[in-house]
Amino acid sequence: MTKPFSQHGVQSAALNVGLFGSLGHSAGSQQSVAPLKLSLSQMTTLRWSLLDEVVQLKQAGYDGIGLWRPKVSEFGETRSAEMLQKARLAVSSLSFAGGFTGGCGFSYLEAIADSRQAIKEAGIVGAKNVIVVGGSKNGHTARHCRRLVVDALRELGDDANEAQTKLALMPMHPYFSKRWTFLNSLDLTLEVIDEIARPHVCLAFDTYHLWQEPRLIERIPQIAALTGVVQLSDAKSAPVSENDRRLPGEGSIPLANLIQAFQTAGFAGYFDIQVWSGNVWKSNYAHLIEQSHATVKSMCHLEATSA
Repeated sequence: MTKPFSQHGVQSAALNVGLFGSLGHSAGSQQSVAPLKLSLSQMTTLRWSLLDEVVQLKQAGYDGIGLWRPKVSEFGETRSAEMLQKARLAVSSLSFAGGFTGGCGFSYLEAIADSRQAIKEAGIVGAKNVIVVGGSKNGHTARHCRRLVVDALRELGDDANEAQTKLALMPMHPYFSKRWTFLNSLDLTLEVIDEIARPHVCLAFDTYHLWQEPRLIERIPQIAALTGVVQLSDAKSAPVSENDRRLPGEGSIPLANLIQAFQTAGFAGYFDIQVWSGNVWKSNYAHLIEQSHATVKSMCHLEATSA
């Protein structure tokens, strides 16, 4: 029986974010930028049910929600879809699929089967992206790991097309290489996406994981069109645990510059706040989602126009 990748290591895991940049308002009055579409991941409000999250996110003014498969399964895919449609709350992403290298507790074929199930769920709830994590090296060579991911996502491309979703491949900081993925740099991930060469395979850009990449802000105009979702969280330093992220504005990542760079580059997808943090998980969720909404909105281009 397939072991759902979405439930692997939930109490100690942390999949996300990494941006960097320093772009000011260089645009003149003639330049239009993409409007900011803001969502919040269910992993930020770990203790809440989907019903609680939908009500609170609508009240706080969010445009969408990032879904986590165990919560959706508990509520029911069809029931979840109906409630989200009624609330007019978009689904920015569904997490997680992948683990194709066998390092997450199941085989390559089991990982393919579970990913197909994730894609099916994404089609039901209307998720724009399925977040994919490649898997650790698990004793393989780097070349073999890469081949497993390329073959898997090529095979799953037609499923994603049919479900009208994208497979968003996420690179992670090297700290997470032994547990989560061998894709530990932006360049390597982009090379894999290029090799896959399928229109429904894209990049999941996580600020927490990528913010210390060199010249990152300069590269955003080139990578924006390849990005399916931008995941936002803050940090004080490089990862020292799997659950040490901070809410936007509480760390050292220049999120405002990053958000504005994506807007200026025409990124029309969702910015998904996803914070894996023991402290956040014990906090007042209603306050944190209102605070995070206001903080991120203050970071965006004020002159953004409708797409």
